[in-house]
Amino acid sequence: MHKGQITIKDIAKELGISPSTVSKALKGHHDISSSTKQAVKELAERWNYKPDQVALSLKSGLSKTIGVIVPEIVHYFFSTVIGGLKM
Repeated sequence: MHKGQITIKDIAKELGISPSTVSKALKGHHDISSSTKQAVKELAERWNYKPDQVALSLKSGLSKTIGVIVPEIVHYFFSTVIGGLKM
C-alpha cells in the first residue's frame, strides 16, 4: 500500500502504463480498452484515490473558494458572519 496522497502517477507505475492512460481510463475515454479501465478503476478504488482538488482548480481556473477579510474577529458580528460561512 502506498503512503500519503495517491496520484495518477502511482497508479500508472503500479500497472505499468502511462499517467495519461490512467487519466483517460478514470474518465471513461473510448480509446482505452475496457480491461484497462477496469484495472485502473479497481486499483484506484482499492488505494482510495481521490483527485487533487488544487490541481483540478488550476486546470479549470475555478477554485470554488472564497476569501474573507475581517478587521477584528473578537467582535460578535464578525465571528457570527464567519460562523455562517462554514460549510
